Amino acid sequence: MMNDDAVAPVIAVMLILAAAVTVLSVWNAVYIPSLKQSSEIEHLRSVESSFLRFSSDLGDAVSSRQDSFTRSEPVQLGGGDCIFNTLRSGGSLFVQEEPEPVYSLTLYDEGLNPVSQVNGTLVNISYEPVGNFWQDQGYRWQRGFVNVTKHRTLESPLDYSTMDDVNNEFNGTASLGMFARSFGSADYTQNQSAVSGNCSRIVLNAVRLSVSPDHPFASGNGYGSLKIIPRVNTTRFDRIAAVSVNSDRSLFGNATLEGWNSSLAAGALACSGTVGYVPQPEEDRRYYTIGDGKEPLDLILNNAAIEIGAY
Repeated sequence: MMNDDAVAPVIAVMLILAAAVTVLSVWNAVYIPSLKQSSEIEHLRSVESSFLRFSSDLGDAVSSRQDSFTRSEPVQLGGGDCIFNTLRSGGSLFVQEEPEPVYSLTLYDEGLNPVSQVNGTLVNISYEPVGNFWQDQGYRWQRGFVNVTKHRTLESPLDYSTMDDVNNEFNGTASLGMFARSFGSADYTQNQSAVSGNCSRIVLNAVRLSVSPDHPFASGNGYGSLKIIPRVNTTRFDRIAAVSVNSDRSLFGNATLEGWNSSLAAGALACSGTVGYVPQPEEDRRYYTIGDGKEPLDLILNNAAIEIGAY
């Protein structure tokens, strides 16, 4: 006959073990994943903040067009670690050049032969998660605004309700339109001689974004960074007879064309003897004559190539 006093401790131990296994199972299956998901959410918020700050830095770099305007923004590539599980996800930064320039600025000599051209190129910047503990969520900067991405195929603007709202921002004096128009402008110095309506100097300010050739990509689970490195090349011309600007007909390109056109048109008013507007049949092209052939004209092209790199 079995002794009940001997069986009771065994059953008690088994019950304790079962309870311990249940607690550990819930701990590993529910509590730890929830901690890692919470940590991952904070990590993605950090990436989002980095992209928004970098977008603002890019706007300042384009408008300033200065060699000295260098910026570096840290980006947390991985996250999701917690005190009970230090395993981290990873991430990658990509900087890629857009396939087509949004505008082209061309300078012509006295024979109306093209002597110099600047293509206004753009880049896009992406963060893609690797082994994410929450959602497969990334971020993408392009044409002045940031998108939230999912599964590398779906995109939605971060600060706007719909893409229609984004498109409307390229019109008028809205922020994206101002950003696009800052890619091209002209400055004038009026002639101090007796000849009125002429300019002695015209400065063309052209901006383009490019990928740092040695740093298009960075990956890991620690911290990376996005860097802005402006390189301004100044060229002086003494026999330029005309300039033209073409748009790629995108909303961004048309806004950039408007930036060029408004400043060149201002020159045609301030220096009517030096700058003249020539109507063109194409809606995506503006053409201006430069110089009157009587007084010397100093024409300067400031070509600001702003390199973006991932480190």
